[in-house]
Amino acid sequence: MSLIKPLVLAALAHVFALGCMAATLDLGGVKIEDRIAIYNNTLVLNGAGMVGAAKTPHYVVNVYARAPFSTLDELFKAPGPKRLVVTALRDLDTDPIVRVFTRGVNDSATKGDIAKLVPGLGNLENIFRTNKVIHKGDVMMMDWVPITGLVIYIGGKVQGLPFKEPEFFRGAMSIWMGDASIDAALRDALLGRTKPAR
Repeated sequence: MSLIKPLVLAALAHVFALGCMAATLDLGGVKIEDRIAIYNNTLVLNGAGMVGAAKTPHYVVNVYARAPFSTLDELFKAPGPKRLVVTALRDLDTDPIVRVFTRGVNDSATKGDIAKLVPGLGNLENIFRTNKVIHKGDVMMMDWVPITGLVIYIGGKVQGLPFKEPEFFRGAMSIWMGDASIDAALRDALLGRTKPAR
């Protein structure tokens, strides 16, 4: 199998024949299930990717929803909960994540909405002031729960307060799947636009 830089592998969610067990994808030693059950919903894996040089991968990202999607608009319109998972393969500085997150929130908000987002932006700043580094092996999950809003977990613990405004969910997803995402190849993998590397 050829090595690419950045190393990105896509994993599309598939419905398996009746009686088949759920498949598990392995990216950089991270086991990724093709289906998960959260908040009384079954979600399917839409895509997954690993970012970084072949010899020094940085992190794995995978995303789930109730149905497949190929654009962020499709993800935002889809009913039910969603989950994005980031698994650190080395210590990660969260500053770049915060910058893209904040830009995504601002881009998705109208001028009249900015004022109502100020408390949430303060909450976001507090979360990542506390978590300046996501340590190797740690998992960050970003869940969209329709009644609750965006909930961020790091190391299995809820961080801060839920973000009720949809702009925060849009901002969070734009980090990896937006037009100005951290990595274009990863974006295509998460949106299910690329096939698994052979």
